[in-house]
Amino acid sequence: MTGSFAVPKKLIVLTIVLPLAALIGYLLAEGDFESFAIVGLLSGILVIPLVLKWHHLLLVVSWNLSLTLFFLPGAPPLWMLLAMVSCGMIVLAKIMDRNTLLLNAPAVTWSLLAIAFVVVFTMTMTGTIGVRSLGGSSYGGKKYFSILFAVIAYFGLSMLRIPSQKSNFYVAAFLIPGMSPIASNIIYKLGPGLWFLFALFPVESVMLQVSDDFSMESFSRIGRIQGLAFASTALLSYLLARFGIRGIFDLRRPWRAFALLATLVAGLYGGFRSVLVLNGALIVLQFFLEGLHRTRLFPLLLIGSLGAMVCVIPFARQLPLSVQRTLSFLPIDISPAARLDALGSTDWRFRMWKVVWAEGPKYFWIGKGYTASASEYYLTQEAARRGMAEDFELSLIAGDYHNGLLSILIPFGIFGVIAFLAFLWAGYRVLLHNYRYGSDDVRIVNTFLLSSFIVRSIFFFAVFGGISGDILTLAGLVGFSLALNNGVHRPRVGV
Repeated sequence: MTGSFAVPKKLIVLTIVLPLAALIGYLLAEGDFESFAIVGLLSGILVIPLVLKWHHLLLVVSWNLSLTLFFLPGAPPLWMLLAMVSCGMIVLAKIMDRNTLLLNAPAVTWSLLAIAFVVVFTMTMTGTIGVRSLGGSSYGGKKYFSILFAVIAYFGLSMLRIPSQKSNFYVAAFLIPGMSPIASNIIYKLGPGLWFLFALFPVESVMLQVSDDFSMESFSRIGRIQGLAFASTALLSYLLARFGIRGIFDLRRPWRAFALLATLVAGLYGGFRSVLVLNGALIVLQFFLEGLHRTRLFPLLLIGSLGAMVCVIPFARQLPLSVQRTLSFLPIDISPAARLDALGSTDWRFRMWKVVWAEGPKYFWIGKGYTASASEYYLTQEAARRGMAEDFELSLIAGDYHNGLLSILIPFGIFGVIAFLAFLWAGYRVLLHNYRYGSDDVRIVNTFLLSSFIVRSIFFFAVFGGISGDILTLAGLVGFSLALNNGVHRPRVGV
């Protein structure tokens, strides 16, 4: 006898599974916050074995996934929790086995730690550590934690190697969840019966659609579907990373080119000029990095693109207003309503930047930080509503400057700018080395990662950016490259 005792499966079902299922059903029927919190806690306990085994893959999936944990203070996104779990698992594995090899790019590591130090230093010097969602007296501190957790998430993503035989699967797991913002638009359209799902999916992606539906002025109803814009960029990124430009236009697989075209068209319905610029820049840069400008494909695509523009121009006014707004930066004839809406957005930014630049010297050494008191938010909101304050004042208090450089300089001063530029340079060097010297098996992915990093870095400063959100995207590209390539590739000696 071994002394072991096998528990019958029926006994487990009767004593554990059925009572637990009954409890969860009862709590869901209650429908209050406490019940959902308990259900979330029980669900978390049940998935612990899966997290222990698949924590790195789960972090990869959650990186671009728009999903919030409503039962936790502040309703943080899922990736924050998984970043902590993954880093914890890595530290524990290293403690238990000192021979465990972890991937590292020292220059990137030190630059991100410098960013984290500047953030903590600013929080301390400005006295803006308190966060409303955690019981503090201030609003806006969530941006601090977004930056700090992005640094933690980078280490959780980059330190473990992705199996080479699963590279395509991990590419899909990393990029395709970026389409999730469209879920909010779908939930809204399906009606109030499903609106409880907004506890999981951020409502921000549907606010433009809501404002159009409840607008009293018909000419201001542009009909923008914000989720489609983000979903189009995510799907386009996957197509570029999985197949490359050469593979997309493979005549033996015409569905790929059709998917690319459909993705670009769908993105137009978001009404964002910046999304069209971003998607176009991604395609153009990857086209050149693949060396296709020296092939017959270059004149064919150039003629095809010009032909498509010629065909669209005569019918521009018949396009949906959201599409016309996206195309409003082009010299074509579109609806005055769409052009006025776009120009108003541009004017709003320039007026705000003029005010912010005047305050720049004041926060050159020590940044302003993010947080503000509840009374400041309330008084500014009421003043703007009564026409006693500019319409951008609330964005100034929240630190939403719609400009990459200002989003660093004003909150964190010149040292924040230096640390961020150091990170961009270090990340670029990592991606460039893996693009040049990486394995042929992941050559297309490395090409995409480099082109995406370059485009998004330029886009951050020249078009639209905010460090609290974009640092996760940029750090993710670098971290994924390290995990996929098993570190940083170097030139082969003697080759």
